[in-house]
Parts: sequence; C-alpha cells; structure tokens
Amino acid sequence: MHILFWLALILITYTYLLYPVALLVLTAFRKPFLPRRRPAATYGVEIYGVSIIVSAYNEEAVIEEKIKNCLDLDYPNEKLEIIIASDGSDDRTNEIVRGFSDKGVVLADYKARRGKAEALNQTIPMAKNEIIVLSDANTAFRKDALKMLVRNFGDDMAGCVCGEMIFKSKRENKTGELEGFYWKYEVFLKRLEGRKGSLLGANGGIYAIRKKLFERIPSDTIIDDFVIPMKILEKGYRVVYEPEAIAYEETAKSIIQEMARRVRIGAGDFQSLVLTRKLLNPLRGFSAYAFWSHKVLRWFAPFLLLGALFFNAFIVGEKLYLMIFMLQIGFYGLAFIGRLFSTSNIHIKTLGFFYYFVSMNIALMVGFFKFVSGSQSVMWKRTER
Repeated sequence: MHILFWLALILITYTYLLYPVALLVLTAFRKPFLPRRRPAATYGVEIYGVSIIVSAYNEEAVIEEKIKNCLDLDYPNEKLEIIIASDGSDDRTNEIVRGFSDKGVVLADYKARRGKAEALNQTIPMAKNEIIVLSDANTAFRKDALKMLVRNFGDDMAGCVCGEMIFKSKRENKTGELEGFYWKYEVFLKRLEGRKGSLLGANGGIYAIRKKLFERIPSDTIIDDFVIPMKILEKGYRVVYEPEAIAYEETAKSIIQEMARRVRIGAGDFQSLVLTRKLLNPLRGFSAYAFWSHKVLRWFAPFLLLGALFFNAFIVGEKLYLMIFMLQIGFYGLAFIGRLFSTSNIHIKTLGFFYYFVSMNIALMVGFFKFVSGSQSVMWKRTER
C-alpha cells in the first residue's frame, strides 16, 4: 500500500509540476528547434496559397461574423480560399454562407450529418491550395494571424503550425477566469514543446497543415485537432507553435456547460491514445517523452488521484500519512464547497480553482468510461458561450 500510494502521488506531481520543469531544463541546455521563417516582408504569402476550412453545424448565430473575419484578413484575396463545411446543418447556416458566394466563399453542403472528422475527410482533398488552415465557426482571427501561421512553412520539415488561442470571457462569466488560468499553463507547455518541433496536437480554432501530409482519419474520430497533427508528427515532420498567430474564442458560461465539452474531449483523448499509439514508442525520442509525460499521465490522472486517496486510507495509522490523507479530504471538500458556491452564483477564486480542477478530472474519468463503452457520439454540439 505504501508503494502504490507513493507511486500514484509521484506520478501526479510529475505530470503537473515536474514535467514543466523538465521542459524548461531541456530547452535551456539544448538548442531548441526554431523553424526557418520567410522574411517578415512577405511571410510566405508570395509563395503559398491558403484554403481556410471551417467546420460548421447549425452555426447561424456566428457564421456570418466568421466569414467576414476571414475576408478581412491581411492576406491576398487571389491566394485565399474560404470553404465552409456544413455537416448537415438544418438552420440558416447554409443560407447565410450562400450569401457570400459572390465573394468566392465556397459552401460544402453535406446533407447527412456524419460528424466533423468525415466532413474534413471530404473537404480537405477538394481544397485547391497547398496550405490548409482549419478553424471553428466561433473563432475570430487577428488580422495578421494567417501571415504569422504561413511564414513557418518556410521550413520544409514544418508539417503543422498551431496558432495561439486567447479565451475571452464576458464580465459576468467567472468560468473564463478559471479556464484562462489553466489555459495559460497549457500554453506555457505548448510553447516549450513547439520549440522542440514536437507540439502534441493543436488548437482546433487555429492551425495549419500541408495538404499533402493529410491522411484520412477514422470517421468516428472525436478530437481531430489532436489526431491530425499527431499523424503528421508520426511521419517525421515537425509540429510547431506560433505565438504570434492569434485567435480569440469566448469561454463557456459555466463550469457545468464546460463539463459536457470536456467529457467529449476526455473520450476523444483515450480514443486518440489508440489512434496515435506509434508515437508512444520510446525510440521516437522527445516526442514519445512528451506524449507520455504531458498527455498519457494527465489523461490517467483521475485514476491516480483516486488511487492516492484509496491507498492512503489504508496507511493512516502513521502520522505523516494521516496528515496527507486529511489534506486530500480537505482538497476535495473545498472543491465541493466551490461547486455549491458556483451554483449559487457566489464566486471565490480559490474555491473555484479547486472545483475546476476536480471537475476537469471527473470529466476525464467519465470520458474514459464513455470511450470504453462506445457511448460517446462523434457528433459535436456547440457549447453555449
């Protein structure tokens, strides 16, 4: 019991705290990979044609704003193609998109809804340009975001480039503060991994790939923005992070609403573990190390947390273990109080942090069982913002 307790505790501490320190050491003492970018005056736009593909399902509330955002980007019109892949939308999404046909916006109208993965499988091959930029309907690009993404393809081994997502929250939206705090932590890891050319996955709202490197993904793929970049990494190409390619998204209105999205992502995480298992091979070097440390251990953290509490309960006879056990109970107690306060619209940051952390791990665990049971639908539903 002692060994199992310490093993669980050490692995939790490692994935959340020690791995970031290890990344800092690796990037400090080893020369990082930095992509050869095109000169600032061109950013590659004199070379690359770009096709922006936006997956949409019943996005009538935001699709017009998204199209206008794409049309206003600082990029030559003759080298830009905008495709809206409508996956069985039955609201006004298609009608709104057709209203921009005179501006060259292409509607890929898929009558039967089959999920985002299949929509991408069918749409990416029909794009006319060599660089594909994938985005979501509720994501807004900064005016120069496309240039900043594309300039990284000056390096022939750069196969995927991920932009930086900034989450915006409305004044009354306290979830955004918690999500923003956690996201800053994730961005810190992404930047360090990206400097090694081994970024794990991408931000679904803003990332670019070379069309020739795209391979059809299973139609039941849940988190395509992880699997697609990982498959490119598997081919030996680099997946890099571009912090100057900025995009914006609003956070969910509440942790409860965010929970449903995280359960879906949790199920997709475990599915992705199967789809990208080749990258777990230690012979892959840093990519495998980062995958195990940042993703695999994090995805199994809910079970490690439960294990630490469970095994600790059997050894509370010793003073040290009793103290650690009480600290764990106190932690979950504060998370529960945080939930009660949140549902009563009372927001205390410290309690909210405990609640957010625990709810995130509960979502992962629920996602695991949904994956094992095969009950997680590939169809996505917009999270209310």
